[in-house]
Amino acid sequence: MVKLQLSKSEEERVDKITNESIFIDGLCGNIINPEPPVRDGKTYLDRLLESGITVQSITIASPAASFDAILKEIYSYYNLFNYYPDKVMQINSIKDIEIAKKENKIGIIFNLQNAAAIGSDFHKWSILSKLGLRICQLTYNEPNIFGSGCMAEKDNGLSFYGKQAVREMNRQGIVIDLSHVGEQTSLEAIELSKNPCIFSHSNARKVTPTTKRNITDEMITSIVKKDGVVGLSSHAFLSHHTEGIQPTLSDYMEHFKYLLDLVGPDHISIGTDIYEYYTKFYWETKTKLLYDSPWYFETVFNRDLKRVDQYKNIVRGLIQLDLSDDAIHKILGLNLMRVLGANERKEAIASK
Repeated sequence: MVKLQLSKSEEERVDKITNESIFIDGLCGNIINPEPPVRDGKTYLDRLLESGITVQSITIASPAASFDAILKEIYSYYNLFNYYPDKVMQINSIKDIEIAKKENKIGIIFNLQNAAAIGSDFHKWSILSKLGLRICQLTYNEPNIFGSGCMAEKDNGLSFYGKQAVREMNRQGIVIDLSHVGEQTSLEAIELSKNPCIFSHSNARKVTPTTKRNITDEMITSIVKKDGVVGLSSHAFLSHHTEGIQPTLSDYMEHFKYLLDLVGPDHISIGTDIYEYYTKFYWETKTKLLYDSPWYFETVFNRDLKRVDQYKNIVRGLIQLDLSDDAIHKILGLNLMRVLGANERKEAIASK
């Protein structure tokens, strides 16, 4: 069992690793629109600044959002950066991540969990890239013009537009994210892509087999062969042992153990899928109904990792897996930085 309270020396190590690390959450929810609630008299942004996190990859719009809605959300985040220039900044490059760490700011990477709003309008990739989109999923759970989502009845693989999207995301320096994407579509995208891809927030199906959202060993090893990473999520429906029973940090760490044995520490990252703005009403009248989910609001997030002030629990868990400081630094951020950097460098080459 993974403990939350460690010895004094272990807790000192937790603080040291957190303070030294570039800590990236590869998938999480909004900072604004709506803003998560104030807790203990502290705003969400202030709690982020105290949490030890360096960068959050923010899903800037709903997977069902229109292109215009995506632009409006980007505009809102631009306003956030201008309003709090001493607290938060946009991340467009590896250098920006280093600056955020040095200046103790929260770095924000723009991601989308569905490319459906782009559709066959090829020019939209260039527009979103210029505005700062750095990570994008091909599909959400459902099929779209690019390929099949993980919940589609039949996965026909990449479509013509899907192949076009892979090539253009490579050219634009947008990381291809295959969480929520069907198995065949994912494998074909990994094979076609010249740049490393990621699963930003997907866990091992061998450990939690009750959801198609988790990924097979073939999907994991395929992305690793192309130097990509798997971001492990603490979300209940991805990390549980018993469906409907709220998981704990120990349950989450089972996925780290499995991937460490399968592929080692160089291809694991973090993608918590923490959404603090969710309310009971929102979850149970929207997402729960849409996907006929067995999870209720009280159990849908991990007991020990459902708020940003709990980020250090990840470090506590990794220490108890007997990992070296170097391995933990890689998992917390350096591995994902490597993938972002590989896409960034190849973008520069392609544009010459």
